[in-house]
Amino acid sequence: MQIYENRPYVICHILSAIDGRISGNFFGMPEIAEVAPLYGKIRQNYNCDAVLNGAITCSEIYADGFFKTLPKTDKKFNREDHIVETDLKKYVVCIDTEGKLKWNKNYIERVGMPKSHVIEVLTENISDDYLQHLHEKNISYIFAGQNKLKIPILMNKLNNTFNIEKLMICGGGAVNWSFLQAGMIDELSLVIAPLADGKKDTATLFDRSEFMPEGLPVAFSLMSVEKISDNGIWLKYLSKNRK
Repeated sequence: MQIYENRPYVICHILSAIDGRISGNFFGMPEIAEVAPLYGKIRQNYNCDAVLNGAITCSEIYADGFFKTLPKTDKKFNREDHIVETDLKKYVVCIDTEGKLKWNKNYIERVGMPKSHVIEVLTENISDDYLQHLHEKNISYIFAGQNKLKIPILMNKLNNTFNIEKLMICGGGAVNWSFLQAGMIDELSLVIAPLADGKKDTATLFDRSEFMPEGLPVAFSLMSVEKISDNGIWLKYLSKNRK
């Protein structure tokens, strides 16, 4: 399902509270258990070639957290993409421009998702120590910018190098906002649980980090509204700034 040349079609698929928060203590509430399986089923039905997350999300659900101190190496690496041969046809793409995620293997295998090869997304200012870690774990990595992430470069490489035609983005909020501002989210799939949290220090659906430019508001056009379970809602939108 490739609509635009040289990049995947992108669905941002998120489970949120009514107030837009995507993390917090409310995830332990029974009302989440009512809609979470349906959120997962929708994710499976999209059948995307890859799922993309930010470093914090990856540290919590895929990797073994973050390195506190990286083991040192004397090796020097060229800043060139490193593509590992794999028989796997699905991918987990991790935005890790600071090089902190700690891995114990080069694939993800979880209930409800296909076995997937890990792709680390880096910038060229990454340390040789971290590149050594990725080589030791036989993990693919690509560079998408020198000092900060260049989303169009990333999208082009995912499409051309890995043949990823349909990509799902599942947060966090800063990653969602970055891709939305870049015009690289085509479709928003939003499952709303019947809860509110109200905390100010938790992530929301779209969050602008302090180091990011202000950006412009983005409008959406509504595709569909569907009631799921007794109290959940599934909204689908197309973003109007997609490129």
